[in-house]
Amino acid sequence: MRPYIITLSSEKGGVGKTTVATNLAIYLKALCEDLPVTIFSFDNHFTVDRLFRISKESANKKDILHLFTGDPAQELTELGQFGVQFVPSSRRLPEVRELLTDAASFARLLAASQLSGIVIIDTRPDLDPFTLNALFTSDRVIVPVKDLPSLENCKYLYEFFDRAKLSRRAVRLLPCLIDARIRFEGPFRDMRQLLRAYAINRGYRCMDGCITRSPKVDSLQTNPDGKVYPIISYGQHSDVHNQFTQLARQVLQDYRNEPARRLGQIAGDADPFEL
Repeated sequence: MRPYIITLSSEKGGVGKTTVATNLAIYLKALCEDLPVTIFSFDNHFTVDRLFRISKESANKKDILHLFTGDPAQELTELGQFGVQFVPSSRRLPEVRELLTDAASFARLLAASQLSGIVIIDTRPDLDPFTLNALFTSDRVIVPVKDLPSLENCKYLYEFFDRAKLSRRAVRLLPCLIDARIRFEGPFRDMRQLLRAYAINRGYRCMDGCITRSPKVDSLQTNPDGKVYPIISYGQHSDVHNQFTQLARQVLQDYRNEPARRLGQIAGDADPFEL
């Protein structure tokens, strides 16, 4: 069976996109040990590599760039911590941008691979060709939103889905980095309820729950050691741990309830959307 593709996307930086992508991968493996989970990033911050790599250097000296120059995806993956597979990141991706001739270019590469299970893609905070290709390939798009500006930016993502004649049902907003201490008067008691109400008013769908902000979790990303620590190991007694558990269970349910894969649909598409 072809892999189930999940893309984390937001045009707004600092909304928790990479935190959700990396920790979701870990929680999925924790809930379903036999499920293959692969993650890679089109961004160049190397958080994926820093969190998952077991050894100091890549074993095969290749990275995500080589997927676009002919190497099969399964030959680029490394087995990382928690049993999560990852493809090393690259600063040179702009060099192969012109190879993305249409929105299905990336999908054709993945369809030819032997990846299975769930593949998670972390993207840059803009709708560049790599992000658009990831969106076009996805069974589920999770869009972290932490405030009204980041929610307003979602309209550009939805515009792409409409132009590409893709179903909006694949897209889910996730209130993220919500400060639980902020309370409002009126019908919306907190930021999570406010964002969900604004999203629903615009016809957007949301994931159940949210990811709240936590000083302890923030320290797992930014600390004097320069390391990235997983929430499942260092934040087990926090609300965020329970929230990621719930999020991973939702994703697993979607994965199991939707046997038809987007990659299978694209394989039979004779007229892919032009970028």
